[in-house]
Amino acid sequence: MFRAVETTSFEEELCRHIQARPTGKNARRLWFLYEFLTGRRLPLEDVDTGNYVELLDPKRYYTANPINSRRHHIRNNLLGNVDFCPMVRRTAALQEFEAKQLASEAARIVESYDEDALRRAVDYLYTKETRSSFDIERETPSQKRAARFVDLLRTLPAVASLDEAALVHMQNVIVDERLKEKGYREEQNYVGGSIGLGLRQQVHFIPPQRKMVPRLMAGLLSSMERMMASNVDPIVHAAAISFGFVFIHPFEDGNGRLHRLLIHYILSRAGFTPQGLIFPISAVMLHKRDQYDASLESFSKPLMQLLDYTVDEKGRLSVKGKTSGFYRYVDFTRMAEDLYRWTEETIRTEFREELDFIVRYRKAREKLDAVVDLPDKERNRFVMFCLQNSGRLAKSKRTRYFGHLTDPEVRALEQVIQKYLLPPATT
Repeated sequence: MFRAVETTSFEEELCRHIQARPTGKNARRLWFLYEFLTGRRLPLEDVDTGNYVELLDPKRYYTANPINSRRHHIRNNLLGNVDFCPMVRRTAALQEFEAKQLASEAARIVESYDEDALRRAVDYLYTKETRSSFDIERETPSQKRAARFVDLLRTLPAVASLDEAALVHMQNVIVDERLKEKGYREEQNYVGGSIGLGLRQQVHFIPPQRKMVPRLMAGLLSSMERMMASNVDPIVHAAAISFGFVFIHPFEDGNGRLHRLLIHYILSRAGFTPQGLIFPISAVMLHKRDQYDASLESFSKPLMQLLDYTVDEKGRLSVKGKTSGFYRYVDFTRMAEDLYRWTEETIRTEFREELDFIVRYRKAREKLDAVVDLPDKERNRFVMFCLQNSGRLAKSKRTRYFGHLTDPEVRALEQVIQKYLLPPATT
């Protein structure tokens, strides 16, 4: 809703500029954006002539389905609204990634494997994503928490839409019982740590003030649905929403893992990920930790130069001034390029290599059983120990677990593992 107020000298100058160019495209864009961002209605008559023009050039920016503004004859194709509006530029790198059609490539990979291989791979892929997501946070979850995270990954694609209640439920599932929250955070949090004997606080990143969080999150969730309805490129969509979420940091704990869960949620809902499967993107993020940190810092470092804050003797942080605009209108181009890069590597390495290993293991299992018929648990343990030791069973493991096997049997089993399960360069 616009507020009718007395015009300032700047607004008077702006009105003169617009009136001098009643059909000018850029003048109308400027007029729309000023009223859109400030909520102030300029003392100008609605446009009644001329064609509608796109607010953003679709050749230069990723855009959403347009909403016509009759007052300005502008087609609003922004990715969000005034509460949260991400921007992503159509860079050469992003256009090259789009042309690779990674979703189709993934579908072809899946089609090249039989149902048995896919079924065997599923559990490991979900477990690997879970373990990697926690490893990024340098946290080792209990088996119970890890199992809850896997279950959440599996069931998340069936969730039709997200709201505060759904996000709170997700947060409650993945954090320690003592850190469950009932809603968005009520305190000012920050990312940092204590340094020195005096435990002085080193602050790396400051999320928005708590009073801004509900409005920012409402805008983010609205933007997510707008992009979904507009069929915005899934990777671009996932980058803008997931990184936007982690920058808002709506909870005290679990924000990083929820940020990565949102990537999977959006890719699955958009049909990018094959049904029932998952790309272990967190595994690549973990391997490329420097890149992942740099992507986050491309926003956080410039932001920290703009914030005026204090930390008291108890470690409580306070931010001065109005800062909500810093988090509402972020350029996520860098994050989209990075997420595309990591997704490509995930599909072509982590995802495909796991499926290949399943097929090789199936062949190896037949050969292993032909040497000696071991129970599944014992056979799997033998394979694991050999893979950990370049294809050979260590003497200590042989003595402790496989004293009943003969030397020829052990050598034969090792040869099968070396032939079928080790990478060619190490055989």
